[in-house]
Amino acid sequence: MAKPSLTKAIEKLAAAGGQAGFSVEQMIEMLNSGVSIETLIELISLRLGVLHTSPPTPVSSTRWVM
Repeated sequence: MAKPSLTKAIEKLAAAGGQAGFSVEQMIEMLNSGVSIETLIELISLRLGVLHTSPPTPVSSTRWVM
């Protein structure tokens, strides 16, 4: 049997996927077809509108020290 923490993480992923409109079967199919878990989480986040992308950090100086 899987560790309790892994089981809890999978349950949370399944619940979030369900809220985003993905069935468990669809998520399994995506993973089996080569989609990484990170990409699946990003897709879920995008559908839920919780993915926060930060703008690139501005560079304070363009001078390079050699």
